Amino acid sequence: MPPALFVTLLLQQLAPCPAPSRCPYCPVGTPPHWIRWGHYERYAGDPEQGTQKVAIPRYRCKIVVRTFSLLPDALLPYCSVRTGRVLAWLQALYVDATPLSRLAHRVEMARGTLRGLRVRFQRALPQLRLPGQPAAWPPARFLEALRALDPSAIVVLFRMWKEREPKHSVVGLHRR
Repeated sequence: MPPALFVTLLLQQLAPCPAPSRCPYCPVGTPPHWIRWGHYERYAGDPEQGTQKVAIPRYRCKIVVRTFSLLPDALLPYCSVRTGRVLAWLQALYVDATPLSRLAHRVEMARGTLRGLRVRFQRALPQLRLPGQPAAWPPARFLEALRALDPSAIVVLFRMWKEREPKHSVVGLHRR
């Protein structure tokens, strides 16, 4: 089984939302000071059941009085597609050098959607670091190094990225 497919299968499972280990608004090392603050619903990104929704718990920082949430491992902020599929598409675009129009036809997605995904990934790439990576890498090299990691390490890495900055993900930086 190719590594990209293995990661895709791993991240397709929609595990429950993890509890945050730190507040994204406060300095690292601040003791836990947030409280549960309800939830919101969003689509689960399931291609077979497009109307399936999942409840995302919301937390409130008592210090800066702002809310935040941590998505399940299989979901990314502002992306209606599961993480595994996004990684597979980026792998096809950058590592396998599949033309955008051919990939769009194969995955039955609009070219504009894939083009936007590619642009957001390139914009976020300078801020993303893999373990032991001192500087930003080009997209293909980054994705190959990500693919070489153990799938459980990839899940931990994505969780860390999402927890550090709620609007930061592999598909782009979204300003608050």
